[in-house]
Amino acid sequence: MKSPAATTSSKLRLRSIFVLCASVLPTFAANFSYSTYLRSGFTPTAMTSDAKGNLYLAGRAVIDPASRMMSAVVMKLDPKASQYVYIQYLDSSATDTIGGIAVDAAGNAYVTGYTTNANFPTTGGAVLGTAPTSSTDPRSFVTKLSPTGVIQFSVLIGGSTASNANAIAVNPQGQIIVTGRTTASNFPVTAGAYTGGAKWFLVELDGAASKTIFSAAGIGGSSLALDRAGNIYVAGSAVGTDYPTTAGAYQTVFQQGRACFGLCQISFDGQLQHVTKVDPTGSRLIYSTGLNDTQGRAGSTVNTGLAVDAEGNAYVTGTLLEAAYPFTVAADGAQTYVTKLNLSGTDIVFSVPAGGAAVALDDAGALYAGGSLSSVRNTTSEQLINAPLQVPPALQSIPPACLPNNSTGSSGSYLQKIDPATGNVQDTQWIDGAVTNAVAVTVANGVPWIAGATSFADTPITPRALTTGGLGVGPNPGAYLAAVDFATSTGPSIACVLDAGNFTHVGPVAGYQVISIFGWNLGPVSGEGARDGATDPVGGVTATFETARARVLYASANQINLMIPLPTASPAVTTYPASLTMYISYNGAGTYRQFPFITYNLNLFANPVIPSSAGGFVPVVLNSDGSRNSPSNAAKLGSLVSFFASGGGGLRIGLAQPPFIGGLSARTYFCGAAIENAQLIGLIYRVDVRVPSTASCGLLSGPAIDMGLTFEYNGNAVGPLSLNPFAVTSRQLSLWTVQ
Repeated sequence: MKSPAATTSSKLRLRSIFVLCASVLPTFAANFSYSTYLRSGFTPTAMTSDAKGNLYLAGRAVIDPASRMMSAVVMKLDPKASQYVYIQYLDSSATDTIGGIAVDAAGNAYVTGYTTNANFPTTGGAVLGTAPTSSTDPRSFVTKLSPTGVIQFSVLIGGSTASNANAIAVNPQGQIIVTGRTTASNFPVTAGAYTGGAKWFLVELDGAASKTIFSAAGIGGSSLALDRAGNIYVAGSAVGTDYPTTAGAYQTVFQQGRACFGLCQISFDGQLQHVTKVDPTGSRLIYSTGLNDTQGRAGSTVNTGLAVDAEGNAYVTGTLLEAAYPFTVAADGAQTYVTKLNLSGTDIVFSVPAGGAAVALDDAGALYAGGSLSSVRNTTSEQLINAPLQVPPALQSIPPACLPNNSTGSSGSYLQKIDPATGNVQDTQWIDGAVTNAVAVTVANGVPWIAGATSFADTPITPRALTTGGLGVGPNPGAYLAAVDFATSTGPSIACVLDAGNFTHVGPVAGYQVISIFGWNLGPVSGEGARDGATDPVGGVTATFETARARVLYASANQINLMIPLPTASPAVTTYPASLTMYISYNGAGTYRQFPFITYNLNLFANPVIPSSAGGFVPVVLNSDGSRNSPSNAAKLGSLVSFFASGGGGLRIGLAQPPFIGGLSARTYFCGAAIENAQLIGLIYRVDVRVPSTASCGLLSGPAIDMGLTFEYNGNAVGPLSLNPFAVTSRQLSLWTVQ
């Protein structure tokens, strides 16, 4: 056991790790009006909305958890996203992929995509395509669903030519426009329609899919939009310099770019972006242009979205890989872009480092763009391997602890409001999570929505949002859905919620877990810490979970640390609830966040910034003399060392934090390690571990031995957890020992 001096030392050290940043960051005014982890096993690929504000999401979903069998699926949610209107599975084949979704004025939904299923179920409409013959012979399909989700028709298109449909639109006359890729030169072309070779197609069907109005080849894209005059806009990216352009367009000659991986040992031709405006008959190119670097430094430019305003200006977004790009502002190292083309396609109005996944316009012309920021970057040199994350200017006000770092998270997403005249990013809403990716943006009843995929149930949840029940810690691949209020606000705004001990992203929480909340206007400019043992507001900040008051440990404008209470016991509340709603209040204003609630969520204190030799975290661990363990200050084999943890939960609702925790075990790389004590000291637990007495239990690393400990609590992994989206495993924590 430690001496009192050692225990006091550990308290001071742990108090210092609670506070990451106390500086005041520029304020974002945006707040979630709705946000949720939407559904386990669902990967969205497209989203749209109708005139009533209903939301439509399409993608792939697990239909048999045991076999992980997948199916294409379309979901309709009411305007408040409070319930599903319908969920319709299109087929039982894992090969079906939905690329786009559209909705008409009556609320009928249309989806397009491709399948390699020889038995793809077709119904209604005309025979416009033949079934695929193999897994390398895809066919495009178009399916119409009624306002209640009943399939009206489902047809294959493209004749016997392999094709992948990516986008769909419905014009005011009810005609269906579809575009995508083809790998053959014999895609069927109708008389008078444009023809220019392989790679792309553009098709228009009548509203019943009973006939083809036109079918064009050699033009098309992965993104599709219509203007008020019925002109068709397509944008896409492909390898090669042969996409057709028109005289006077912004870029009439493509310069093939190249990109590479891993110290440039493997290189490849990059994709080149194009934007085309086609007349309503599909016969004439009004303009067609490349939209890439014109000096041969194009790398790979991948289009992911397109929107057209009331005047006919086109807005595109996408991602860059080792690509120069025609930005109109400084954008060194940018990985995403939003570009506005003028009416004639002859010049760029603006091009800014923003978006990256999707763009949308509301009826007033306001522009919204969604995207993701990833810390997994291509590395062509040792300098780039060690380079810091390239954060676009519009995201530099996000608290650093919230950003992906390849340690506590690998990607995060955002929704931005952009001035459609200048390209200035006016506001940004960060979507927290360890691994999130933006997929689609739509505007419903004037409200911008964003949807995407996530590997964990740690995305923000607002009170009363529709969500999946029974959420737990660890990997849970699924979807998130959020709506953002960009109205000016000076109240508290949350960017992310992290475990205070190791800064991993928080999903489900447990009683007596210590968390750190980062954001803007959360508390006083000068940070204040709680007095020992006090439960009063700190710096004017209070926090409640339902009716139970949380202990605020520290409060500043950009960070709050608090301990989650157990729910208050009452005759009506005798068991653990499925979720808890947190309310943070400061200066009469407040903000809400809801968390799934679990019995326990034990998390060890560790430094997420410093990687261990095993690629995990460096824990907060003290040697038997109270000094910090490190390679240069290693513990003796067989000695007692101390770790620290929170989130042990409570035995029953209404009880105080237990003075001891049992059911805890530890392992090194090759041996067990005895837990001799797990005792409450103040607000957190000190876990005393007896180091194995043999060097063969660890890995030699110079003069010291890295024991690489992991912990289990009642048979469950103890945090910090691995970012592996397929398994719940504890991170290896470096414990340095010597003979």
